[in-house]
Amino acid sequence: MSSSALLLFASSLAIGGIAFYAVRYLMPLWDKVGERYVADVRPMLESLSLTSDRMPDLLRWWGIAMAAVFVLFSIGLGMWPVAVAAVYLVYVAPKLYLTYMISRRATLLRDQLVGTVTALANATRAGLSLAQGIENVSNETPEPLKTELLRIVRDYRGGRPLAEALLQARDRLKLDGFTLFTSALLVSLERGGKITEALERISRSLQENQRLERKLEADTESGRKVVVMLAAFPAVFLGLFYFLNPEGIALLFTTILGQVVLVGVIVIVYAAVRWANRILKLEV
Repeated sequence: MSSSALLLFASSLAIGGIAFYAVRYLMPLWDKVGERYVADVRPMLESLSLTSDRMPDLLRWWGIAMAAVFVLFSIGLGMWPVAVAAVYLVYVAPKLYLTYMISRRATLLRDQLVGTVTALANATRAGLSLAQGIENVSNETPEPLKTELLRIVRDYRGGRPLAEALLQARDRLKLDGFTLFTSALLVSLERGGKITEALERISRSLQENQRLERKLEADTESGRKVVVMLAAFPAVFLGLFYFLNPEGIALLFTTILGQVVLVGVIVIVYAAVRWANRILKLEV
């Protein structure tokens, strides 16, 4: 057997041993790291009934992606400063995505609640009890609010008082509109009163709140578009300037100083986007 074949065989054994060690010993450790990483958003995922069953597998792929990005930029392309910045962007990407998904689902629940409360008021006006009305409306309500209403119905059928089921849903979701909805119903159930009239008042309040929130979102939409355009401008400018001076642009990728400058631009753009989004969020 030639020396090159022996070297190839030894390299294969070494890679196989490293892979075995990583799977056997490092994977459980990485699972603990990933669990701590998403610990602050997991309660929000569970409160909004967002499934997290595949979270361990996704976090493992996330770790593999970080390792692959580091190897690609540092060893493959020889861009060590850029490798650090790229790994950090991959590191923060899952939490940013989860936060976006949580915000999107909360907005969808808010919008669906307005029509659902109106339908529930019509159901109680037709002679149905509050529990029957919730069950009847839940069959016609789209996701994700349908899941929350069916959960209330399931708890009620399981022997839990309706007031307790509503209170648990309110504490789980922690949404302003749903809190207003359940609080008014709980007061009506405890002190008596006409449920239909209470639901109609809640429906009008939710519609007004929805109108105001949508107006604020529309007022800040132009600001969000400006943020996206400004964030994309350095990359577009770099691509256009490459056609004018390819040798100069190549220095950004082939020299350490150029790579440091490139990383500095990435850091400034990232910080500016986070800052701008925080300002826009405060305005909403």
